[in-house]
Amino acid sequence: MTLFSQTSKLLKAEGEKANSVESAVSQALLDLEANSDLANALRGLYFVGAEEVVIRDDKVAVVIHIPFPQQKVYQKIQSKLVRELEKKLSGKHVIFLAKRRILSKPTRHSRNLSKQKRPRSRTLTAVHDSILDDLVFPAEICGKRKRVKLDGSQLLKVHLDKSAQISSETKLDTFIAVYKKITGKDVVFEYQDN
Repeated sequence: MTLFSQTSKLLKAEGEKANSVESAVSQALLDLEANSDLANALRGLYFVGAEEVVIRDDKVAVVIHIPFPQQKVYQKIQSKLVRELEKKLSGKHVIFLAKRRILSKPTRHSRNLSKQKRPRSRTLTAVHDSILDDLVFPAEICGKRKRVKLDGSQLLKVHLDKSAQISSETKLDTFIAVYKKITGKDVVFEYQDN
């Protein structure tokens, strides 16, 4: 059973308490819904979690986890919503990520109660790629290169569309830190002409 109230935009399992970041984001979203031009778009939208990610000593980003079915609705208003939330949250970078589930690889001894084949969208690789797409939205990813060094470490080079450089260039450090925190993988972003 999940708990959702009209005085909060946060949807949590019953008995779970909201942390301070989630409370601040919920209050900011309620304020925007009450008195802004985003009121109609925000009505009925909620989020399932929020956390702070430290980028540098002086910089912190807020990662807001949203339900996957609401991702398309959030993306329609994301650029305006991010701008407003960054004002309300004292200049912290705001990132929206859809909450996705990774299913483990089925083995002979796994307890897979449903005898269905694992969907491609629930594999580790597919989820990590989707997280990367969510992270850089509204910029588009033109290409990816995986570089494997002699010591075995891997570095993912992501080429972003040059047209989004103005809006996303200041957030590249944030993208790198958040992706590393969530997936544990190193990533580097570059801009590419089409």
